[in-house]
Order: sequence, then structure tokens, then C-alpha cells
Amino acid sequence: MFELRNVLRLDALASGAVGLVLAALCAVLAEPLGIPVAVSLTAGVGLVGWAVFVGWVSSGLKPGLVREVISINVLYVLGSAAYAFLGGLTGLGVAFVLVQAVAVLGLTALQVTGLSATRPVTAG
Repeated sequence: MFELRNVLRLDALASGAVGLVLAALCAVLAEPLGIPVAVSLTAGVGLVGWAVFVGWVSSGLKPGLVREVISINVLYVLGSAAYAFLGGLTGLGVAFVLVQAVAVLGLTALQVTGLSATRPVTAG
């Protein structure tokens, strides 16, 4: 259905875009989302770094690194859900965090599917 390399690239692109928005607009987004500037800036810079890593993983498709991306994405989704409900965000902030968490969850599911499709079948 979706090629693993392309799913990873989409993950990198989306992570980088959200990271740039959070970092560049941290002061502007603080009030409407309820995300403190320091949290938004830290998350934004972290997501840009993550995007670079995921982009690099997409170039080699080493199963161990792909599993690392999947694992960290799962942790990110869980952390985002917890932050959405416990972080004191505005309604718009909760929606923002949950929408991107659902997007990451969808990409992660596609990565799991793509990784299992690329594994060599051993004769048994």
C-alpha cells in the first residue's frame, strides 16, 4: 500500500513542519493553545532534530532504526495524550495536540505495516 521509505519521509516532513511552527511561533501560540513558550520552543526544536533523524533513517531502512522510530513515535503519542489531558491546555490546545498525536499514530501504524512487509521471508 504505502512504501516504508515514503512513510518515513512523510513522518520527517510532518515532524519538521510542526517543529518549525512550534519553535517559530511559540510566543504567538502560547495564549490560544495554552502551551508555555519554553515547552513549545523545546518541543519545536526537538521535532526538527527528530525530523532530521527520521529522514536519515528513511535513506537506509535498517530494521533496527525503523523499530526505534516506531518505538519513539509510540512514546510520543502516549506523551501527547497525557499532555493534552493533564497539561492545562486550552480547548484549541487539546485539539492541536490530539490531532497531531493521531497523525503520528497513523504514520506509526503504516511504518509497522511497511516494516513487516520488508522483512525477508525465511524458508522453514
